[in-house]
Amino acid sequence: MRLLIRLYAVLIILALSYPQVGQAQCAVQQGPPPPLEEFYTGTGDPGGPDKFWQVSKDSLSYTTATLMQHLDPVYFMSYAWISFSPTGEHGGNVYFWYKKSFDLPCNNPCGKSYALDNSFCLNLALYADNSVYEIYVNGVPQSANLGNIPLNNPFNPPGHSQSDKTPVQLCNNWKAGPNELIIKIASSATVAGMMVYKVDTPPPPPDAYAISDTICEGDHYTFGTMDLTTQGSYSRVIHDPGGCDSNVVLNLTVTPIPRLNIDQTICEGESFLGHTETGIYVDKFPSPGGCDSVRTVRLTVQSKPHPDLGNLNAICPGDTISLQPGIFNTYQWQDGSSGSTYKVQAPGLYGVTVTNSCGSGSAQLQIGDGICEAFFPTAFTPNQDGLNDSFGILTHFHLENYHLAIYNRYGQKIFETTDPKKTWDGSYKGKPQAPGVYAWRCSYRYQSVDHRTKGTVALVQ
Repeated sequence: MRLLIRLYAVLIILALSYPQVGQAQCAVQQGPPPPLEEFYTGTGDPGGPDKFWQVSKDSLSYTTATLMQHLDPVYFMSYAWISFSPTGEHGGNVYFWYKKSFDLPCNNPCGKSYALDNSFCLNLALYADNSVYEIYVNGVPQSANLGNIPLNNPFNPPGHSQSDKTPVQLCNNWKAGPNELIIKIASSATVAGMMVYKVDTPPPPPDAYAISDTICEGDHYTFGTMDLTTQGSYSRVIHDPGGCDSNVVLNLTVTPIPRLNIDQTICEGESFLGHTETGIYVDKFPSPGGCDSVRTVRLTVQSKPHPDLGNLNAICPGDTISLQPGIFNTYQWQDGSSGSTYKVQAPGLYGVTVTNSCGSGSAQLQIGDGICEAFFPTAFTPNQDGLNDSFGILTHFHLENYHLAIYNRYGQKIFETTDPKKTWDGSYKGKPQAPGVYAWRCSYRYQSVDHRTKGTVALVQ
């Protein structure tokens, strides 16, 4: 009887000495996963073994992967690609399997078992020649969870190159203890290879804490270090000193501001919404939804018609004066004509009545006989008394190709103009000139005849 009891005791001790089927065997009770850098390819020397990855041609026997050499620049980060040989050359359509083995503790820093989904999410950017066909986490295919593999015609996917990444997030089927990640590549002749790197902006894990909020268009929302103004989903990690980080996803809605744009034209003397001058007026009004509505008024104030016939009040025989009162809707001249301009060829009283959408207006101009010769004074007194203060041609001729130049006693040109209405005020470069005699030359065309004349003028103080 004592022998049987001892035998049972030995059997119980042996049973307790071996793990039960399905129990995770983890060397570390609690801690973080391996650093992300241990999943990258390219750790080693060109042509030599890769530190972390293995490769197989049949998914059964694996050998250490080799860093590839002399790749074309079309390969993104060509120095970090791995294959079964330095060149990766092969023939036909072939599948290759790349394996990464690693251990996970029993629990993550938050105390959650790594055997549970979302306790560990691996975010990687994969590059392949030709494409990623399938990914296995501890033997379980992941393509159904990912949605972006395999590609159509995986051995020659249209529009896909060695610089195109396949981002993946692997959050399921991990376990505490030993783990295997296998990436199956579809490759056509003549080169097979793979490169693994980080995702620049990894998505949050599926179990991240989600919040929703709303702002008005134009407002700002502070989310961690982010200053947000546009609608979308944003994520951030709240780091904990103990390593138990929290992932938060913000679903931000931006409510458009109700806007009313009004283009309005009024007449001089009228008002619109209290405004009487041309301009853009923006007003805000409270809204039940919390976002103020905005009304923008673009107001144009149109003047009442004020025709202007100019100040040409004399005419010479053979000349023509064109009266141009401005732009209006209708015109009626003193003789009943309705053109937008009127040609004057003789002295007389001329008038026009014009209209626009704001009413009507009239103007008159008396034109008499002009000084019908080209006359130059022999002296002038630039003393600002309003009498003979400047020197120039005196005429009512309508001149063409006019040119007047004035010189001092040293032959220096001190004044020049091509405008018959512009006269010399007795200065040069802003400084008054000394009293004395100055020479001048003038040329012009009148009624198709060229004229040249010269003389002197006395500047008197």
